[in-house]
Amino acid sequence: MKTNRLFDARFISKNTDHMFRVYVQDSDLYFVDLGGLGDLGRVTIHFGLIGMLIGAAIKKKAKQKAEDLLQRFETQDLESLLRESKRSFKIYIPEISEAVIDPPTRFAMHGKQAGRLNLKTRADNNYKFEFDNVDSLRAALDALPGLLNGTLRLNGEWNESKKKFEKKKT
Repeated sequence: MKTNRLFDARFISKNTDHMFRVYVQDSDLYFVDLGGLGDLGRVTIHFGLIGMLIGAAIKKKAKQKAEDLLQRFETQDLESLLRESKRSFKIYIPEISEAVIDPPTRFAMHGKQAGRLNLKTRADNNYKFEFDNVDSLRAALDALPGLLNGTLRLNGEWNESKKKFEKKKT
């Protein structure tokens, strides 16, 4: 499979919470669905300790399923990966009118995060993603600035001593 760069990002909306593997190839961004918890992740918090235990088991199973999918992905081309899930999609890079990478929020509703990515297309579609770890954020910071020339805005800076993306110091 011919891929140039990739990173993982969690798609966030009111109704869903899905992890995507984002492949950068030629003039497209391929968002391949790795699965997620959907509403189930938020429902388990209402059941106290039992809910936490159930949620942990579900997260572990979802993580294993994502790892199995990634092993299968190594042998397939990107177009066939898009057909694996109805949630997978691609965006033609010139269609992106605005892209912003922000530092993590102080209070995260979907768990710990290393940063956020917001994309807006010319058709007024908004996509909000969170980076679960520093490696995914760094991969996105390496891949996206060259592709999204004038449309990418960084609302933070990398702090090498702390190994994290922080709000710009003024």
